[in-house]
Amino acid sequence: MTMMLLERPRTAATTLEDALTRRGFLAGGVGVGALLALPACSAPAATPTAARTRQVSTVNGPVEVPEQALRVVTLDSFTMGAAFDLGRTPVGVYSAGEQYVEPQFVEKWRPITKISKGTVGGSIDLEKVATLKPDLILGIDGSKPPYEQLKQIAPTVILPFNASKVPWRDMSNASADALGLGNALSSLQQRYADRTAAIKRDHADVLARTHWNIIQGGFDQGQFWVYGPKSPIGGILADAGVQFATASKKAVQQQTVSYELIEDLRDADAIFYYSTNADKPANLGSELFSQTAFTKLAATTAGHLYGSVYFLPNCYSDALGALDALEKALTALK
Repeated sequence: MTMMLLERPRTAATTLEDALTRRGFLAGGVGVGALLALPACSAPAATPTAARTRQVSTVNGPVEVPEQALRVVTLDSFTMGAAFDLGRTPVGVYSAGEQYVEPQFVEKWRPITKISKGTVGGSIDLEKVATLKPDLILGIDGSKPPYEQLKQIAPTVILPFNASKVPWRDMSNASADALGLGNALSSLQQRYADRTAAIKRDHADVLARTHWNIIQGGFDQGQFWVYGPKSPIGGILADAGVQFATASKKAVQQQTVSYELIEDLRDADAIFYYSTNADKPANLGSELFSQTAFTKLAATTAGHLYGSVYFLPNCYSDALGALDALEKALTALK
């Protein structure tokens, strides 16, 4: 997996891009051969199934798309998750491997044609995209897709991930618009609002006395990541009334931290971390948790470590999954 450069300036755009990279769904560009024009034998772009079209806003300017696209290829986990939440199954999806697919989507995801080879940072196979005859290709600018080549295959809508402060929400809403589904997310939006309000109400006593640090094991030896209230996961927890301990407050969005500074987590009553589908610390989390300084933290000795596979949310159902994990933790803390 591509690592972030430790010395890179921390702008809002690079912070969001780093967050996406950490999940493993950045397309990472395409190979030199793939960047060449498609050969003459490639399948032509499909005639849109819907006779009527409409115009949508994209990072590349206005694009004419089918009024309701029926054969959609998604280029990243955000647009794929949004499509699933909207009740649409793409004909092709970008894949970094099944281990990165959220549990609620795995069964739907498995039979779908993959437009990459299932590795982190793998190339998009443009010819495979063409053979699927999509009437819409949907992606985000954070994954740097080969737009000039893709738009020759079908109308291509690239959404402004890099400019978003809440990518899971903004990309979901923008995907619904691109797919011509209008207010189809309204029920999930209401569920999210109801859940955050209920957690604040039902767990007010625990929320009032508990301060949290939010962490991810990361991929760099001797380093881990701390997330703050302005990060995607931090924002979800903040919506539910979570108070943050010092390290997460200092991180604001997310911050790389050396193992030498593990003790900075010491004032947290509880720690929320990124876990795998098997409920184990993700990435190098197990190595972090085995550090002597980590084993001596108050949250560790009290057994107040709580993981979630939905730590890096892509869509509304992921956000709801993160709230489920938080409520389970709050119930245990009672």
